[in-house]
Amino acid sequence: MRRAGIVTGGIVALILLAVVCFPRHLSSLTRSAAVTSATIHASFEQGNLVLRGSLPNERSKAAILEQAYVLSAKGRMRVIDQFVVDKQIHAVVWMDTVPQLLSILGVMTERGSIIIDGRSLVVSGQVAGHREKAEVLQAVAPAIRAGLRIEDRVTVVSKASPPPATVPLSALQLLLNQVLAKSSIDFEPKSATLTSKGQAALDQIIVLLRKAPDTPIEIASHTDAVGEVESNMQLSRRRAEVVKQYLIGHGLTNPLTAIGHGSTRAPHSSGKQQPGLQRNERIEFLM
Repeated sequence: MRRAGIVTGGIVALILLAVVCFPRHLSSLTRSAAVTSATIHASFEQGNLVLRGSLPNERSKAAILEQAYVLSAKGRMRVIDQFVVDKQIHAVVWMDTVPQLLSILGVMTERGSIIIDGRSLVVSGQVAGHREKAEVLQAVAPAIRAGLRIEDRVTVVSKASPPPATVPLSALQLLLNQVLAKSSIDFEPKSATLTSKGQAALDQIIVLLRKAPDTPIEIASHTDAVGEVESNMQLSRRRAEVVKQYLIGHGLTNPLTAIGHGSTRAPHSSGKQQPGLQRNERIEFLM
């Protein structure tokens, strides 16, 4: 009887222990299931846009796939949908930002991917320049505001520009002279203000000088003989300097020297009529 009492007491104790502990254990499992996070992994693999992860509902999946198909159409690739819809996953605010995030992959030049684990957003890949990197950061801003922490693993890989084509200096001088023979660098009468025609001629000159970016160039300015010698000299100097600043402002790296000759150098024309005088007012480029 004593042994039976002990056994009976043990059984009762076990039952009481189960009653006390089981609900707590079940509650713990329920809480664990409730906080299961949505996950997303989007990347380019073997020419395909692969989408993986767990989503809270079909609506979220449809919105993401819609944007994925837009992106894939531009890149002529397939979308491989490996998403799983899990109703145990609660909807989250950042889920609505995912379709916009996919646009990031279109900016990447290589190995682009987006990974979200529910707490952080990892963006990886390579972009061609800092402007593209700024576009990426702008695209992730809504997700950050929605509560995700960003891990920026985007690198800028700027490809070096090919060296400009070079030509022999004698050939370049000939090309410059040909441009100036057809399109003179004109200024407003008795001023150092370039006309639109003069600017257009300089734009042609710039294209040629970029073929020899290290070659020293002398900008020689000449005027006609009308007026005082000193005034013409000063005008020609101002015009030469205006041309120099125009070339520098358009990115030329040549060593430039601006010289004003006034009317002291042999003119192109000794005629007194207007066409001849206009030919005396000229800009030359010498190497």
